[in-house]
Amino acid sequence: MRYVETSHIKIADVEARLDGANQLIDDYIFDCGLKEKEALRLRLLSEEVLRLAKSIIGHGIMDFWLEGNSRVTRIHLLSDNHMDKEKQQELISVSSTGTNSSEEGFFGILKSMFSMQGLEENTWSLKEYQAKIMEKRASDKYSQEAWDDLERSLVANLADNIEVSVNKNEVSMVVTKDFSEALSTVGSRVPEITTQFTFVDSDKIKDDKIYAKADELIADLGLTPKDAVHMKLLFEETVGMLKALTADYHAAIWFEKYKHECCIRVTGKTEMSQDKKEGLLDMASQKGNTLVKGFMDKVADVIENGLLNYNNVMKLQQEYGGGTVNYGTMGMYNGIEGMADAGIMWSLYEYKDALKDAKDDQEHAQAAWDELEKSIVASLAKDVLVGVKGNRLDITIVCDIK
Repeated sequence: MRYVETSHIKIADVEARLDGANQLIDDYIFDCGLKEKEALRLRLLSEEVLRLAKSIIGHGIMDFWLEGNSRVTRIHLLSDNHMDKEKQQELISVSSTGTNSSEEGFFGILKSMFSMQGLEENTWSLKEYQAKIMEKRASDKYSQEAWDDLERSLVANLADNIEVSVNKNEVSMVVTKDFSEALSTVGSRVPEITTQFTFVDSDKIKDDKIYAKADELIADLGLTPKDAVHMKLLFEETVGMLKALTADYHAAIWFEKYKHECCIRVTGKTEMSQDKKEGLLDMASQKGNTLVKGFMDKVADVIENGLLNYNNVMKLQQEYGGGTVNYGTMGMYNGIEGMADAGIMWSLYEYKDALKDAKDDQEHAQAAWDELEKSIVASLAKDVLVGVKGNRLDITIVCDIK
């Protein structure tokens, strides 16, 4: 996959410069070789991001560019942060209420980030905001309004993540779009059904309780008996993998149903002190990545090493019959040039595809392929997508349904 970074163009008036932005997007699509549907989604998302930025920044000047490849694209917006009080009030007036303190929805949070008011932290992420709203929604009926606001946002529905950061001089927004085949529907359309959420902590996973909750959630999906059994098996394997993690975490798990796919979503945050990181590094060094058995154990290994740093995942390997399989490198799909700082992105599809090519002339790769074929998750799932950035982990398991 070819890595592409466009030139940076300055936009003062979105409508006036949309032709220039569209040409930039078209050139990027051509250079990356994006297919028709993916190209349409990227154009739509990019235009919506620019319009959203206009509603936030007003007539301010912003830099706009894209980078990535045919699998993962990042849309960048960068704006000057030299805003006086009058400009801040102008930004706040874009909201429906005209006040900043009342804005708790998706657009309100973004506007707060750009106006530097109402937030304790100077970074914001769509995934963290979603997780926060999910948890509040479970116990606070008033958070439903914020969730509805999020679901109505075309940008939030089309994007796989949105990150906003602010420093003294600049405001940055980075919108990530993943074009994985398994996400052609998932992540590009609103689900027919989204279940309630169940929450797990690393030190409080009670099997009976969480599996009973899973039965309730799966029943809400209205699946065929066979598909319901498959989702239950995938859920149990996912929980088993989470239990094997040595990192401390708090995670939300839920199901989504589409016309032809069903998926399990996991999003969580870990508590990684320096001592904990050093302990994990020592364990990884002593283990030498030779004791990892089974597909879900490899997923756990990717997560734990990804929490440490990007390079740790690149070094993950497994010994088979005197040879090694670099399962970290085989499964990663954004490990190129300038995209390492986007975090870890790992895929069952990429891992399986690389193994398929290697197994014909490498006996140890054939052994790894045989192990993969025995995996419940690898046989049932269309793809398993793992994302790790900083202390956050995200897992999406996509399964075809009747």
